[in-house]
Amino acid sequence: MPTATDADRHQVVLLDTSAAIALVVEDHESHLATLDAVRGRRLGLSGHAWFETYSVLTRLPAGLRRSPADVTRLLARNFPDSGFLGEAESAGLAGELTGLGISGGAVYDALVGAAARQHRRPLLSGDARARPVYEALGVELERIP
Repeated sequence: MPTATDADRHQVVLLDTSAAIALVVEDHESHLATLDAVRGRRLGLSGHAWFETYSVLTRLPAGLRRSPADVTRLLARNFPDSGFLGEAESAGLAGELTGLGISGGAVYDALVGAAARQHRRPLLSGDARARPVYEALGVELERIP
């Protein structure tokens, strides 16, 4: 039987960079599917995804690019429930990465997944490449179709 805590947990969803960009860029091919996935829920970015999303939005092609100040406001307003990886979880992740054989760019996916896991929030993602990392970490994953 679900508890109030379980219900609260599912009201908040953390997004990885793929989902965040799809949500805020209106002409993105997954924009409508992402809107449907987050409707009625409180949103946050999962750890390192905050910085990746900031980076992407401030380096888009001219005409689409947003200023650092605008992106900071956009992220604060649209993703108020962001959850960052804590010091103890970060320290423990190194050994876990080694044990799971996670290396290279997948380490950044692991940072995102570990933050969602630490905060016990589902992670919304449209990144098929990152899914094996999220799953290896035991992240509760919601996929954008």
